[in-house]
Amino acid sequence: MTLAIDIGGTKIAAATVIDGVCHDRRQLPMPASEPEFLATLAALAQGRPAPALAAVAVTGYTDGERVRGVNRNTIAFWNDYPLVPRLRALLRCPVLALNDAQAAAWGEYGLRQAECSNLLYLTLSTGVGGGLVLDGELRRGAQGLAGHLGHMAVDVAPTDGPMVCGCGRRGCLETVASGTALARQATGRFGRVLGSAELFDRVAQGVPEAQDILWRAARAVASAVASAHAQLDLQQVVLGGSVGLAAGMRALVEAALAELPPLYRLPVDVARLGADAGLVGVAAWAVRQPLQGQA
Repeated sequence: MTLAIDIGGTKIAAATVIDGVCHDRRQLPMPASEPEFLATLAALAQGRPAPALAAVAVTGYTDGERVRGVNRNTIAFWNDYPLVPRLRALLRCPVLALNDAQAAAWGEYGLRQAECSNLLYLTLSTGVGGGLVLDGELRRGAQGLAGHLGHMAVDVAPTDGPMVCGCGRRGCLETVASGTALARQATGRFGRVLGSAELFDRVAQGVPEAQDILWRAARAVASAVASAHAQLDLQQVVLGGSVGLAAGMRALVEAALAELPPLYRLPVDVARLGADAGLVGVAAWAVRQPLQGQA
């Protein structure tokens, strides 16, 4: 039995994955401190059969033992954190870790193998992440950093002007199109605290200021996709995450891509696995990996 865990900036989800299907899926908020984090993981694992393997999708990038945040502001204790050793001790089974967007990319590719061999998965959520499947193989990179399109500079500024990203660079996609960025821009534009979900409500109501924020986000996504396509010769883009799956976001990204030269107008789909893409993908990836050195 494989226990799949998906650790994001604002939530932790866990499920038993059998034949590509999530069972007993549970989700809790991501705590702010390490002791609370470990307690939350223990709570999510409690009451399940002992797993033969734990497959963990993580925000940030990982070398297989430790995790690091690209955006240092997402999780306070995530810089060089020994996640895999901690989980081995907690769960008493082998543990394998993979970036969450890479995991989702692999899960979505599993449903599309007959359709394409080069796929970009782009998660628009608390932050912006990405995963790449090229020539039918998941690309992780030497440090686990491959596909992090959220930290690619784009030629579209947010409504509150260009700013330094949590990664230390200026003009990243994440500063324009993440759920955090949308909430920041909406709060500044409307003069009170607004979340990204409320922003989408105002867009549906036809509020021009809200539409401007979301249109900039879509154009920024299209800019990053076009740059990635020029480098990698992609065939398919898949959107996931709470913002990427929100009603109307796919259509906006398609409209933004339609404004670009024909070469860059890639087909865009939403995650067929929905919010479970990371869980299903990391489980499918983990069972193919060797377990040398694991207790």
